[in-house]
Amino acid sequence: MMMSWTRKSDENLLDTRLCDLGLTLNGSKMQKEIELLWHDLANRGFAFRPHCWLSDCWFCPDGVPGFAIPFYLVHPRLMRLEKAYMLEFDGNTSESRMKLLRHETAHALANAYRLHLKQSWRRRFGRASKVYPESYLPRPYSRSYVVHLDHWYAQSHPAEDWAETFAVWLDPRSRWRERYHNWPALKKLEYVDALMQEIRGSKSPVRTRRQIDAVSSLTLTLREYFEQKQARLR
Repeated sequence: MMMSWTRKSDENLLDTRLCDLGLTLNGSKMQKEIELLWHDLANRGFAFRPHCWLSDCWFCPDGVPGFAIPFYLVHPRLMRLEKAYMLEFDGNTSESRMKLLRHETAHALANAYRLHLKQSWRRRFGRASKVYPESYLPRPYSRSYVVHLDHWYAQSHPAEDWAETFAVWLDPRSRWRERYHNWPALKKLEYVDALMQEIRGSKSPVRTRRQIDAVSSLTLTLREYFEQKQARLR
């Protein structure tokens, strides 16, 4: 699809609806990075592949074995606009995008295999049903959690503790056994390692391909998108 909006000024572009941008993962740099993620999974012996779609932010819906990726990451013009209005954004480098892809894969995998219902999972991480706090006070020097995304995100919620631990485990360059030697967090990594060996040859019970809030269904304009996002941050 010819993206005629690329010739618009920024001011005119802001009045374009997200659903009219004609965005797709196919052929984008983001798609190539998703394929690198699949390569990481294949190297770990997994046939599981989370399905991915474009939306307005990173998220993995409850019960869905896939996740959404921010729409602006598939076009440099939109990335520049995101930076201009938000000053910073998640996924502004290839390294940070791969971290986020592995993190969201952990949520999708937990949904696919219903891992959060296991008693062993709850003993290591807590209850995934725990209400998310509006804010949290991290302990930067705690060795009970892995360090992966910014702001010691593993400490924010049991589901994020799981996702961060899995992401470190999946990263082929993490050298997690050495990095977390003598840390209490190593027990969680070893649990992930054992659990993944247990399930990797089995088919997942949850296989829906639902796409929640896909960009093709979002009728707000870019201007409204930025206004709402700035309001939430305030």
